[in-house]
Formats: sequence, structure tokens, C-alpha cells
Amino acid sequence: MTASQALPDEPHQPGWQLHFPQHPGEIIVRKTMDDGFEQTGLNDILTRLGVRTVALCGVLSEMCVAATARAALQRGYGVILPHDGHATYDVPPGPGGSARVPASMAARAAEWSLGDEIMIVASVADIRFSRSVEK
Repeated sequence: MTASQALPDEPHQPGWQLHFPQHPGEIIVRKTMDDGFEQTGLNDILTRLGVRTVALCGVLSEMCVAATARAALQRGYGVILPHDGHATYDVPPGPGGSARVPASMAARAAEWSLGDEIMIVASVADIRFSRSVEK
């Protein structure tokens, strides 16, 4: 595949770079599957750091974000999902003339599909990170 044929989410393509610069000490985990835990070292990193709750942000609420949230729950992590921290695309009309579903509705449905096991907050600004101190 040539550069002109590359998919828009392929590494090193325009728009692929991180929105925020990496700060010293931050760890970046590159994933290739919907579930951010699958075939990555994410669980090992979180375990090593003593993380018990994760806050998830990302694109494709109903796919990558939801898959990672479910995987985190299966591993015993608490999950926080900020309403303004994830998004998706419009769902195109389906067979039989069903209407297009606006992205905002699809993202909200993805939140709802995760059930009461996760904590949904209005904004990423509502999340405070802290490090617990072992005694």
C-alpha cells in the first residue's frame, strides 16, 4: 500500500498524531484491536502502577471505547466514561429505509449499553486523578 492509499488512521498519516503532546513520564500504548487491552501491555502497565480505575476517552464509542470499557470491567477495573470524552460517526441508513442515526445519539446509546457498571460523568473536567498511598 502506498502513502496515497494508506488508511486515515494508519500511523504517521496526516491527522494520526496525538492531539496533546506527550509529557515526560507518560506512557503511550498503541493498539491495533478494538479492545485496548488485547495484544497490548496495558493491563501489565496498569497493574504495575496500581491503577484501580480507568477513565476512557476516544473515538468510535460503540466499538473501541465500549470494547475497552468491557475489557476493563472484566479485569476488575472501575470505569469512568466522560460524556464529552468520546464520539463516533453518524450511523448510515439501514435496510428497509431506516433513518440515519446522528453521531451524538449513537454515542449516547453506546454509553447506555455499558450499563450501571460504569460511571458516566458529564465532562472530562469532572475527573480528578489521585494516587492512593499504601500504608
